[in-house]
Amino acid sequence: MNTPKKYNVIGIMSGTSMDGIDCSYIKTNGKDKVSIISEKTYNYSNIYRRKLKKIIDIYNKKNKILNSNKSETFITNQFIKIINKFIKEFNIKKSKIDLIGFSGQTVFHNPENKVSIQLGNCKKIQESLGLKIIGHFRQNDLKNGGLGAPIGAFYHKHIIDKFAKNSAIINIGGVSNISFMNKKKLTAFDIGPGNALIDDLTSYFFKKNYDKDGNYAFKGKINEELIHLFKQDIFFSKKYPKTLDREYFKKYFTELKILKKNDSICTASKMTIESILLSLKLINKKFDKLIITGGGRKNLFIMKNLKNALKNIKIIKIDKLNLDGDMLESQAFGYLSVRSYLNLRISIPTTTGVTKPISGGKLFK
Repeated sequence: MNTPKKYNVIGIMSGTSMDGIDCSYIKTNGKDKVSIISEKTYNYSNIYRRKLKKIIDIYNKKNKILNSNKSETFITNQFIKIINKFIKEFNIKKSKIDLIGFSGQTVFHNPENKVSIQLGNCKKIQESLGLKIIGHFRQNDLKNGGLGAPIGAFYHKHIIDKFAKNSAIINIGGVSNISFMNKKKLTAFDIGPGNALIDDLTSYFFKKNYDKDGNYAFKGKINEELIHLFKQDIFFSKKYPKTLDREYFKKYFTELKILKKNDSICTASKMTIESILLSLKLINKKFDKLIITGGGRKNLFIMKNLKNALKNIKIIKIDKLNLDGDMLESQAFGYLSVRSYLNLRISIPTTTGVTKPISGGKLFK
């Protein structure tokens, strides 16, 4: 029996948390074998972050596809610069790199209208680097009736199969999502605001990028009236699979920002916790373990209150499995690039609502 070939790939991720670009160099067969070789996050400068936020705000205010050559060039150049820096810093020979899995920068995601826009010109990146690039992971999903997200569930399945049967992986990024096996079927969906509201409020009040260790939240009091309103949001009663974008829960920002500073961040953090609890109630399945990944796992307020609310479930950070919780999504795009190259499934009806199991991604060479 032939052993499936393993590919050397770089996964590139820049997510809704807008904190930087994650790069992971991995070796994988796109199935059951993954080895992490080297990885690093390159944090955005404050200037770049402000420009990126402005671009995203423009897209979401216009609520449509824009002619964005200038914005795309700005973002593309940043990706080229960082990928080159990563290759040089870790002495990676270009001749050894089989593929680059490129997420693009999501600037607009409107699942109801089947629109998901990621900026970053794959062709220009390919020409600049002289390497095969696989991008546009969401487009085939959208064309086949899917929501275009969450897209990394097959990598989460690999982790569950390898490390933790009867577990769920919860990624607390800008948006939170969950992946789990349900009667042997991979299932995934977006569950709530993640870090987005917390980060926006921390920036608004304190000019900081995030609430380090949940320190501001610990000093505040929860506004129960606002939490009650939040829990009535129609999103939580929708059947899964379902998805949302970073801006969906921004409607609560206006009411949060009139609270006292710490109370505001405390209440937003409670919203993140409640969205996880509501999703588990909707799933109605007994898990042995919840594996938390993404930046939210470092928020001690979130982790403490999750553990208090779910005393019968073991809750661990993914780092306990010797995986870096900051790098999981870039690893996922490396893994998905191989699955795309081999025409393996990356979307199924129970992860994105697509009409049939399909592959995705487009090869640039």
